Amino acid sequence: MEDKKEQHVIPEHKEDGKKHDHYHGEHHFDGQGNHDDILDEDFNIKNSIYTSKRNLIFRTAAAGTFLALAAIGSAIDMFGERFFKLPLNEIILSIRYFDILIICLSIASIGPVFSSFIGVIMPWIHMLMDGDHPPLTHVVDSFGYFSVVWILWFFYYVVFRNSYIHKDKNRKKDLFKRYMPLVGFIPVSVIVYTAFTILIIFITDQSGHHHDDHDESIINKIISYHEKHEHEAQGDEWDLFKEKAVIYSFTIAGFELVRFSICGALFVILEPQMKKINHRYR
Repeated sequence: MEDKKEQHVIPEHKEDGKKHDHYHGEHHFDGQGNHDDILDEDFNIKNSIYTSKRNLIFRTAAAGTFLALAAIGSAIDMFGERFFKLPLNEIILSIRYFDILIICLSIASIGPVFSSFIGVIMPWIHMLMDGDHPPLTHVVDSFGYFSVVWILWFFYYVVFRNSYIHKDKNRKKDLFKRYMPLVGFIPVSVIVYTAFTILIIFITDQSGHHHDDHDESIINKIISYHEKHEHEAQGDEWDLFKEKAVIYSFTIAGFELVRFSICGALFVILEPQMKKINHRYR
């Protein structure tokens, strides 16, 4: 009995007779009749993948909602692309923020499996809404979004053991566990996204498929000028591509660094709000 009392004492339980839990005004019981306290098992990574039958129904329904929200976010991003876009060979560099942010936030409620599925199909939905992008752009984004979901899940929920139900009882520890994953998430996402984009550019470069309408960016003009004047006599395609790849890599990495820094910061700020939803449907 003494052990149960000790387990039941958590910071959110007030001494004034009114007991408060982590998110709701009045302390309540869960579906099994147990006090809804913060337990160590809440921070087990299996909770973000394994799901009960009841929770599976919730995740399936929520996945449809997040897909619709991501589509709305993608439509908003579309207006930004009207003012600025950066073509690199057969690829238009994505500057979309809203759809990937919503997909990342969905991990907290529906887990990485459902979220990565949304990540794979979302770029193709964007293509249906905006046919101005060449298909290879969506190949890059489809792989990139899928990778970003699992990278974020790995750092946030596996390495730093954040719970998708409760915040850590210790506020300083909670803040540390929420913000530190960005140190790994941001650079790894940038590297993966940049490397895959360069790979696709290399494949298209070797295939010799170029479209003039996507080759009008300042960067492409600089590279074309350099190729004509410095390598006219050499004809070494690999050397030509290496120089192009260096410029492209820094350009892509810079864009993705900004995008995933903003996305990661907003995720950390907004993710606790997802816990409130999970709290009711776990």
